[in-house]
Amino acid sequence: MHFKESHKKIILDHYRNPRHKKELAESEQDSVLDNPSCGDRVALQIREENGIIRELNFDGEGCSLSMASASILTDLISGKPLDEARSICSRILRVFRGDEPASVLNDFGDIAAFEELTLYPVRLKCATLAWETLEQLWKMP
Repeated sequence: MHFKESHKKIILDHYRNPRHKKELAESEQDSVLDNPSCGDRVALQIREENGIIRELNFDGEGCSLSMASASILTDLISGKPLDEARSICSRILRVFRGDEPASVLNDFGDIAAFEELTLYPVRLKCATLAWETLEQLWKMP
């Protein structure tokens, strides 16, 4: 797998210095998903107030791709109106699922570092995990 050097730096920065990562007790976890094939796990905690995502934190363990993606997700979505956050999440998942071109990621900041990953479906599951965890949260009753 080959990433542009600038993209590799973004991914490694989010992996080594994750944004909004904190230890979450089980009772604080609003949504959790894991990838049993590789052992990646992401838990999210979301706090919304007046239709704005005031706080979005994650906990988990996994490869650099899954943890960097979770960091990017929380950084990108925090502070956004709920409708906008849902739209962003949906659009990025459409790219990861092959329904939109990878170039769409360029509209969303650091997640653009995953553009080349769309060529590697096996590893794409790592990057998708956090986004699917958020999507699952929004589908809950």
